[in-house]
Amino acid sequence: MRFPPDYLFPFIKAVLVGGLTGLVLGVMLLVLPSAIFLIVIGAMDVEWDLSWFPDVEFLMFLGIAVGAVYAGVLFIKDRHIPYVEDVPDFEEDSDRDIS
Repeated sequence: MRFPPDYLFPFIKAVLVGGLTGLVLGVMLLVLPSAIFLIVIGAMDVEWDLSWFPDVEFLMFLGIAVGAVYAGVLFIKDRHIPYVEDVPDFEEDSDRDIS
């Protein structure tokens, strides 16, 4: 599948906006709860091995990647299957007097 050249810039823009949105959501939904978890574990002086816990950079990159892929898939889907909704024709009822 190839994009026409006029779809390339909107596709890149959609992927970039999706990546930035994913970054914000990744920070809010992944990084901040992880930081709270680590602070609580540290404050309670629990001797857990947290070497398995991912780094902040990885969590932020995960948010960017998921957001960019999601935006790219939605862009491609919208180009092939456009969203069309049936709109009722209100002019047919114009003969009635609404008083």
